Amino acid sequence: MNNQHKLKFVLACALLGAPIAGWSAQLFEAESAQYNFGMQFENTTDVGGGQNAGWIDAGDFLNFSVNAPTAGVYQVNYRVASPNANAVLVIGEGGTDLSDNLTVPNTGGWQNWTTVSNNIYLSAGAHTLTLYAVTGGWNVNWISLEEPTVTPPPSGSLPMIRTQGKHWVANGEPVRLRGLNLGNWLQMEFWMMSGAIRNDNGAIDDQCTLEATLDSRFGYAERERLLDIFRNNWMTDRDWDNIANLGFNVVRLPFPHNLIEDENNPYTLRSDAWEFIDKAIAKAAERGMYTILDLHGAAGSQGWEHHSGCTNRNWYWDGGNGQPASYYQDRTHWLWDMIAQRYNGNSNVAAYGLLNEPWGTDAVTLGNNLAALYNTVRAKDAEHVIIMHGHTSGISSFPQPGNDVAYEMHFYPGFWGWREGDNASDVHADWLFCSAPSGSSTCEWDAQINARQAPFLVGEFQPWTLLGKDAGEITRKTFDVYNALGWAATAWAYKTTSPTAHSGSSDGNWPWGLFTNTSGYGSINMSTASLGAIENWFAQFATQSIAGHGDVDYWLHYLPTAGAGTIEAEHFHEHSGANIEATTDPVGGDFNASYLDTGDWMVYRVNVPTSGNYQLQYRLASPAGGVVNASVHNGRNFGDTTVPATGGWQNWQTVDGPTVYLDAGMQDLSLYVAQGGWNINWWRLVAK
Repeated sequence: MNNQHKLKFVLACALLGAPIAGWSAQLFEAESAQYNFGMQFENTTDVGGGQNAGWIDAGDFLNFSVNAPTAGVYQVNYRVASPNANAVLVIGEGGTDLSDNLTVPNTGGWQNWTTVSNNIYLSAGAHTLTLYAVTGGWNVNWISLEEPTVTPPPSGSLPMIRTQGKHWVANGEPVRLRGLNLGNWLQMEFWMMSGAIRNDNGAIDDQCTLEATLDSRFGYAERERLLDIFRNNWMTDRDWDNIANLGFNVVRLPFPHNLIEDENNPYTLRSDAWEFIDKAIAKAAERGMYTILDLHGAAGSQGWEHHSGCTNRNWYWDGGNGQPASYYQDRTHWLWDMIAQRYNGNSNVAAYGLLNEPWGTDAVTLGNNLAALYNTVRAKDAEHVIIMHGHTSGISSFPQPGNDVAYEMHFYPGFWGWREGDNASDVHADWLFCSAPSGSSTCEWDAQINARQAPFLVGEFQPWTLLGKDAGEITRKTFDVYNALGWAATAWAYKTTSPTAHSGSSDGNWPWGLFTNTSGYGSINMSTASLGAIENWFAQFATQSIAGHGDVDYWLHYLPTAGAGTIEAEHFHEHSGANIEATTDPVGGDFNASYLDTGDWMVYRVNVPTSGNYQLQYRLASPAGGVVNASVHNGRNFGDTTVPATGGWQNWQTVDGPTVYLDAGMQDLSLYVAQGGWNINWWRLVAK
């Protein structure tokens, strides 16, 4: 079944209450379906007798009404027979596949029966399931559902993340967490679809407005069914693979409170409360990535902005709708109590982000509120890192309530008053390397974090959309600098889309999503569109053509290699005192390392494919000369090389250095500024 095959009817099917002997299951006979499209029935010789459905062609289907006693993953068993190879079926609901395609084996005949199985997730309550023939040439006698054993998620396949001073650690070793935000998936932000969703009042800009529009037309249950179609199609295996293939090891997962809490029955879990968060954690972990849980929209909204779920609300701090602020805050304590119980011990979860951008109050009130939420979580979960999001004024007034606390800020150089209008590459470089004419810098924040001896998360930042040809290098450099400081970093965001589509060329004006669509789509009016049109519109995201930023992809995978090209000087792994700037070197390169004073140093992680002798060469510029020294980091010294006076900071010359022996493998190699006053564009190791 796919989204072209919508359910066209509601039917009742007898639920045969007697379980099959030895199974904790409910049995549904094929002939008991009250609606059947395309199939015929015949007497069966299978155990138990009765009839089976046969004469099945592609596109035929049966519907079954199922009452799931609990939410969970159900095993579906299918009693099938076929003389053909590679017949295929799928089971779904509401136009969305609940399972992958399942192959019906060649059983040797139309009445030679076997049982095949797969798993589906069902929320508690009534469902109408469709058994759909992707291809024909098979018979079915019955299907059965085995009730799940309700247990918490597994403990996780990844090592538990803890804190050690200012570091994020796993198994006692520092972990460089870098990744992306999954914006607009569970917490929708409509600018990320370029305003393509509207109602009769204009463009929809927050999730509350969309929910209210759908509620007024279809009711709550149908609204949630429709949103589930979107949730199942915005993020698919293709998207998870895209993120993992960029080398990321963490995702930040924004979610609203009403994904977990029944908004119509506060302090009550939804029947499907954990479906999508469990799915996200599992999909990420399968690809070696951690998940940071980020409460983006608390009950009542923790700010006035659209991304808290409801624009201009702020009831979390001010009260509203006849309730005091304490009511919404108490519901958030309850929510985090539920989350902590659910994921206690699950090492695939890196951390809990208590509140995203909770800026509807003053810094002292915010800090105390987050400390109280910390205590609620810690009462049920002794291990997970708990993240306290800073105020717009910083974290200086925040308490440190206990163990495994981290702090979070969002840094957006070039946006919202941060040197807007200046050269974007300069703005980013000045922020990263502490050379801005005014304002904060990474050095200032590093001092604060060192003083607190607690880990830090840059939960949101945007290093590519204004950068043009420099986007790839600035993105890589930003992750590298943050990680070198010990900070975790998750850029905003994985994907954005637009009805007009993008060319896919990274030379153009790239949007806020690291991936974006390259095929267009129409806008939709949720006040007038038919149910089928809304289903199709939400479902399109699974199959639309998308492309990633090619330059960012290149630089995220960039690995300096001995004997193969140049080692870009600005891509040091660690440093002291170095900066970067745009270069005008005629032989190429976007940036050079600069402002190098005596005593500064830079460390490069270099792949040495083959043991042997390599000659050092440097691409240098200097008005007065200097000295560069090369070595294995904290190890063998390769000696000094004189930097000539080339006539200026951007007058470049290639200079030969010593020939050195290197063992095969990954090597940390250092360039030390023995005498300052020079720039370096690149250096290389030429095999001898």
